[in-house]
Amino acid sequence: MADEIVPAEGPSYRPPRIRSRSLADYAPEPFDSEKIPPTLVSEVRRFLRVANQIEAESPRVAYICRFHAFEKAHNLDPKSSGRGVRQFKTALLQRLEQDEKITKFLRKEKSDARELRSFYNTKNMKAGEVSSVLHEVLKAVVSGAGPEFVAAIDIDEKIGSYAPYNILPIDPGSGQQSIMHLPEIEAAVSAVLNVRGLPIAKDSQEMGASRDILEWLQCWFGFQKGNVANQREHLILLLANIHGRLSPKPTSMLKLDDRAVHELMLKIFENYRKWCKFLGRRSNILLPSVKQEIQQYKLLYIALYLLIWGEAANLRLMPECLCYIFHLMAYDLYGVLSGAIDLNTGEKAIPAYGGEHESFLSNVVTPIYKVIHEEAKNSKNGNADHSTWRNYDDLNEFFWSVDCFKIGWPMRLDNDFFYTPPNFCSQNTAEEMPTTFSTQKWVGKTNFVEIRSFWHLFRSFDRMWTFLVLALQVMIIMAWHDLETPLELLDPSIFEDILSIFVTNAVLRLMQVTLDIAFTWKARHTLGFYQKLRFALKFCICGIWTITLPTAYSTSQRNSVCSTKLSQSNLYLFCLSPYMIVVAIYLISNVLGMTLFFFPAVITYIEISNWRICKFLSWWAQPRLYVGRGMQEGQVSLLKYTIFWSILLFSKFLFSYHFEIKPLVQPTKQIMKVSVNNYDWHELFPKAKSNAGAILAVWTPVLLVYFMDTQIWYSIFCTIFGGVYGIVHHLGEIRTMGMVRSRFHLLPSRFNAFFVPHSSQSQKEDKGSFRKFLQNKIFKDLKLVKADIPRFSFVWNQIVSSFRSEDLISNRDMDLMIMPLSSNLTSQSIRWPLFLLTSKFSTAVNMTKEFVGEYEQLHWKINKDRYMVSAIKECYNSLKTIFKFLVVGDLEKRVLETIFDEIESSLKKSRLLVDFQMNELPVLHDKFIHLVELLFNNKPDDREKVVIILQDIVDILTKDMMVNCSRILDMINCAENDVSDGNIFFQDHPPELFASNFPMCAICFPLPDNGALKEQVKRIYLLLTVKEKAMDIPTNLEARRRISFFATSLFMDMPCAPKVRNMLSFRYLCYNHLLFEIYRIKLPGPPIIGEGKPENQNHAIIFTRGEALQTIDMNQDNYLEEAYKIRNVLQEFLRRRGKHPPTIVGLREHIFTGSVSSLAGFMSYQETSFVTIGQRFLANPLRVRFHYGHPDLFDRLFHLTRGGVSKASKTINLSEDVFAGFNSTLRRGYITYKEYMQVGKGRDVGLNQISKFEAKVANGNSEQSLSRDIYRLGRRFDFFRMLSCYFTTVGFYFNSLISIFGLYVFLYGQLYLVLSGLEKALITEARVRNVKSLETALASQSFLQLGLLTGLPMVVELGLEKGIRVALSDFILMQLQLASIFFTFSLGTKAHFFGRTILHGGAKYRPTGRKFVVFHASFSENYQLYSRSHFVKGFELICLLTVYNLFRKSYQSTMAYFMITYSSWFMAGTWLFTPFLFNPSGFAWRKIVEDWMDWNKWMKNQGGIGIKPNKCWESWWNAEYSHLKHSGWTSSIMEILISLRFFIYQYGLVYHLDISQDNKTILVYVLSWFVIVVVFSLVKLVDVGRSQLSAKHHLFFRLFKMVLFLSVISCIIILSTINQLSFMDLFVCCLAFIPTGWGLLLISHVFRSKLEYSGLWNIIQVVAYAYDYAMGCLLFAPIAALAWMPVISAIQTRVLFNQAFNRQLHIMPILAGKSKHR
Repeated sequence: MADEIVPAEGPSYRPPRIRSRSLADYAPEPFDSEKIPPTLVSEVRRFLRVANQIEAESPRVAYICRFHAFEKAHNLDPKSSGRGVRQFKTALLQRLEQDEKITKFLRKEKSDARELRSFYNTKNMKAGEVSSVLHEVLKAVVSGAGPEFVAAIDIDEKIGSYAPYNILPIDPGSGQQSIMHLPEIEAAVSAVLNVRGLPIAKDSQEMGASRDILEWLQCWFGFQKGNVANQREHLILLLANIHGRLSPKPTSMLKLDDRAVHELMLKIFENYRKWCKFLGRRSNILLPSVKQEIQQYKLLYIALYLLIWGEAANLRLMPECLCYIFHLMAYDLYGVLSGAIDLNTGEKAIPAYGGEHESFLSNVVTPIYKVIHEEAKNSKNGNADHSTWRNYDDLNEFFWSVDCFKIGWPMRLDNDFFYTPPNFCSQNTAEEMPTTFSTQKWVGKTNFVEIRSFWHLFRSFDRMWTFLVLALQVMIIMAWHDLETPLELLDPSIFEDILSIFVTNAVLRLMQVTLDIAFTWKARHTLGFYQKLRFALKFCICGIWTITLPTAYSTSQRNSVCSTKLSQSNLYLFCLSPYMIVVAIYLISNVLGMTLFFFPAVITYIEISNWRICKFLSWWAQPRLYVGRGMQEGQVSLLKYTIFWSILLFSKFLFSYHFEIKPLVQPTKQIMKVSVNNYDWHELFPKAKSNAGAILAVWTPVLLVYFMDTQIWYSIFCTIFGGVYGIVHHLGEIRTMGMVRSRFHLLPSRFNAFFVPHSSQSQKEDKGSFRKFLQNKIFKDLKLVKADIPRFSFVWNQIVSSFRSEDLISNRDMDLMIMPLSSNLTSQSIRWPLFLLTSKFSTAVNMTKEFVGEYEQLHWKINKDRYMVSAIKECYNSLKTIFKFLVVGDLEKRVLETIFDEIESSLKKSRLLVDFQMNELPVLHDKFIHLVELLFNNKPDDREKVVIILQDIVDILTKDMMVNCSRILDMINCAENDVSDGNIFFQDHPPELFASNFPMCAICFPLPDNGALKEQVKRIYLLLTVKEKAMDIPTNLEARRRISFFATSLFMDMPCAPKVRNMLSFRYLCYNHLLFEIYRIKLPGPPIIGEGKPENQNHAIIFTRGEALQTIDMNQDNYLEEAYKIRNVLQEFLRRRGKHPPTIVGLREHIFTGSVSSLAGFMSYQETSFVTIGQRFLANPLRVRFHYGHPDLFDRLFHLTRGGVSKASKTINLSEDVFAGFNSTLRRGYITYKEYMQVGKGRDVGLNQISKFEAKVANGNSEQSLSRDIYRLGRRFDFFRMLSCYFTTVGFYFNSLISIFGLYVFLYGQLYLVLSGLEKALITEARVRNVKSLETALASQSFLQLGLLTGLPMVVELGLEKGIRVALSDFILMQLQLASIFFTFSLGTKAHFFGRTILHGGAKYRPTGRKFVVFHASFSENYQLYSRSHFVKGFELICLLTVYNLFRKSYQSTMAYFMITYSSWFMAGTWLFTPFLFNPSGFAWRKIVEDWMDWNKWMKNQGGIGIKPNKCWESWWNAEYSHLKHSGWTSSIMEILISLRFFIYQYGLVYHLDISQDNKTILVYVLSWFVIVVVFSLVKLVDVGRSQLSAKHHLFFRLFKMVLFLSVISCIIILSTINQLSFMDLFVCCLAFIPTGWGLLLISHVFRSKLEYSGLWNIIQVVAYAYDYAMGCLLFAPIAALAWMPVISAIQTRVLFNQAFNRQLHIMPILAGKSKHR
């Protein structure tokens, strides 16, 4: 087998002879520790992994570990009967033979046991995960090493100190660890170890007392040892963190404070207490009367819950099931603690399930787990209908009813809850389950049934649809009456017509109740009596109103005087009709709800209260469920999103009335008046009045737009309001490096304010000061404090160093960005990074030279630029310091000191321009640059150059610049007269200034090797020589972005960071392939039952710690500068904005793959706009943000007790992340979003990857539409919050589907009008009557095809964060890179997979690979991915547009046709050719040839069992329609009805053939089917001939095909001669019969089970093959034609990789790959 391990050497292999050189060069390859037979993985892999890890340090110990692994493998399977075991053992044995002698020579100790012990002692403190393996190997080696060695080593005594641990070394002998000496840890450990006064279990009396309360619970309840060890550390860390964070601090930190225990208990048992209250049961957390024992009891209850949770496996996803288990086990616990007497036995009470080994797992977890597992099996991997099996939610919601207590304790396994039908067919219902052999019956679904239907969207958001329908009715009535002013609504007849909306409302309410009953029917067995009564009453009342209101309205219309025509003077007199009185009574029931809407606190109280009147009110409004109660927001939040939606809806209805509804009313009236008697086809309904078909064709697309365009209005308003919100919160305040430079002086103060912990007193003062609030939150007016600089400098330098380690900046950039810490070499002035000071000094020099005026003016001018002042001061001070080290001669020092004194004296007296002439200042500047350059190089050979430059500097200063330099010259001259170097020959020629070498050197050059001095010289050298501007440093764009964002975040609303000891404990959850065992917890069965990712998270979460949790993903990144903010963001959990602190804190993401290609850039912009402006607005003010990304932080304890951080039911929870947000919101959690911290994320970069991802998300949203979570959110949110929820979740995808569906409705409506002759007749009549509005209405619907405004949020967010100019340029560049094509194509992907999944299911996880590189996709791969989702639809659009163009020419202009259909042509072309436009090397001729060969091979390969879809067409074709196998009958009917659209072509076109000779009878259509039957018969005939003759009688088969071909040609010739068959008829026949054939293929798939074993199925498969081959050829032809022109390929590459070209990367060598050799 390919995955088995084959021995590397043959049987004749002998170990090589060992030499000294081979020992020195010994570097063996690691043994493959991942390819291990499945039966040995759990026991063997860890030893091989550790061996590979430590081999470089100790080859002999690695050999011993492998030897131990071999022994383990042999003991487990001595006969090598397992699959691959023999090969594995052979390969491992050969490796051991190879390493045995070599590693023995490398051994440092005398024996293997001593070698292992010595290495173990060095590793036990450093790597606990390695120690666990070494410890086991050491015990095995020691046990076989002989008694003398065992005596020397008492390993059992040291087992505690060597035992592996996670965070806390709690075992004996671990007291030396520093973490164990923290006072909060000591306090928590002491409390956990307190078992005084606890009764001892009988089974543990022989073993002695328990070490701590968790071991005590283990003895009584039978928890696993690994679970106890895991939760022991978990509990200690939770207690320690809360204890250390208490304020005020306890008197003694070494004793656990009761407040810490109480706080933890409230968090752990909040959900349990609510559950008890909901079910009307008293909590079983019973505390003693003795105060000293209360803390111990509380810890016991907490520990019990954690132990239950830690061992519950998949039951953790059912939080109320855990509440039930804890409720009964807590009762048992209190019975043990209180010494209660069992009434049945008369002895002391003991737990129902005793403390036997793994008792809890076997007796409690496993029975419930088996139910979950069996139900999951019945789901048939998610393909079975949701209504036929119980998912996690169904099983959990069983415990929302008091019926759950019927299970009993010990659990009665004969309870119906534990029953799962054995042969659970997907078509069976609860009533059809076999009950012959058991009295148990299947409980069925609980509270909700997930049924595949689009009606779920109406049912969940019925208030929105009702509102839109009623508003539409009002606008139509207003437009029909042609109202000009709102006052005309008071006309009694018009007002009564408008009141007819309540008739519509009653009908819609009846529909909603009927849907509730129908969709809940399969869950009726779990519904209580009062729930059934509620449904019955609702239905009856709605039925009564549905009859009463229409009756009253019709009666009022016939009899009321309000309908009579009134005089103009009495026009606005109020007239009360009986119908109005009925309406008033009807509205009484809504008055209470409308009143309470403005008092959310009252609604919350009613929903969560147990008062009977409150329970009745909430029962009547909504079914009484455990979740979804009390979700109302505060008054301020309610007001904010109400105002937002009021403005939006007003704008939407204003636009809809004037541009959608009113323009169609007059044309509709005209259409109704026109009488059409002559049709161009056989009219099936010739007596239909008012041209109903034409009205339907005109109105339907507009109505679809009406129901969809709220999404567009939401995009517009969200963009505007979200942008304003971002501006107010200082987002994008610093966008460029130039802005960083201008605000850099404020960063230290902002950093100090946010990142340096402050005393609680100062924080209280800041909170209480309004001035402080304005300064910190609004104006950010902070002054620079020097005390803030050191801390900021340290962190800033760490950030810069991290940039260098990531290779984002060069060494030179790092030197320019480093901010020096305080040093004794300079004065106390602030030393800014050099990139702020570059070119400042030279600018100041030029400014001073050219300045004319007083010194005060120059001083003021320079001081305007703080960095220029800093550059001047630092340059002066640095040069002064360097001269102290460089100049050591006495005279020279005095000269320089005098010069510096003169300069400083002039500065103090403001006489610098008087005492010095500045004309020579640039020359002096150049000399200093030369000097510093020589000092920087520090070469001994440059000594003379240094002397000369120093002399030049003194000369320039004294002779050219200083006005009065006599004192300095006299000093020099006097010294020269006195100086003599002792040499008689040079006695008359003393040495020059700085040149003396005797008796001592005048200068110290080269400079001493002083690190600080070197850095100083380097800094002054860069300061004087670097000419770049600050905005050009650093050069890397990513480094610039990160610096800008970090600076911006310091001006945002960020909580102050506490001390590390006081911060919330935090852990992130990710996965590593190299794991070591610390805790081992046995599971009741396979861990993955539902969706894989949430199941993995569920099993990993028990090993996490802390109070906050982040589930980071593998394609995400983080940055050092962002990690500094983790303390701040954790403080968000302690902020109480409104009723509750946050349960999820959302963070923004940065997409770092945007520069890979243009597609990656589009995705980056789209994703960025969603995770910024979108989520920002969702969180505030809309309050409907859920969980969308892995950067989010969870309140771990909240979610730990409420089902975890995701949901895992198969298929329905495909998008598992968002359900965590749904669950948190439904359970009264609060979700917020913060933008001051970001996490990097890599997105898919190729079109195929992107499409798979979007398909997965669309699948997930379709499943969400069916879910109970969306239903409950839609029904239990208030009206405006419900609108927010809809348009930001499933509504977006449904509206995408409506936009595509509307396009089809529009085109098919036009097809109907054209082929029937209605459009021609109507337009002709309109021209005769000179009615322009009718023609305009028929041709003004192209605005439907504009699509969603996907680009608007991107532009606004880019403008906010990068500036308007950059945003507009980026947007224009995106359009040049064909962004519109990409987004149009993406719209088709969303619509296809969303609609198909709701209708037929088939949602599944689609792995994209998350590759951050682009590659060429073959033609066959593209065809497989996009054939049904895009290509077929594109060809259908072209067919529609072609037919419309053929038959409208006689009466419609070309310009009108273009205006109507231009966007349809664009969409058709986009859907057909986008995969090839964005395919790298898609137009390279070599790739085209390879793709053609690969395509033909794929089409011609034979399918069969085990052949994958990517290998042959037949397997792909079967897999593409596999979702229809599991469709219900309603979905199958819908599929057939949708497929019938393809028969319209044939019906309409056959009457336009010349051969039909204007015959309009039905016989023409019947004869056309005869042609189809003939064509299919010919196909069958050819297929039979191929199977019978092609192999043995090939020549005869070719002759047979030729005869058939000639026969067809003859028939065509005869028909053209006799019946006037024209070439146009042949073309029209193709347009008529090809869609019909496709429609027949689609319908045949619905009936596949009936047709598959008949002779027809082969014909269907042959026809389908012909269709696919023809479509492939039609697609391939234009691509091949374009590939002939090399310029096309070059243009494509430039468009795809524009950013790479701008960076001067060579793309073609990257894309070029090896040719496929066949």
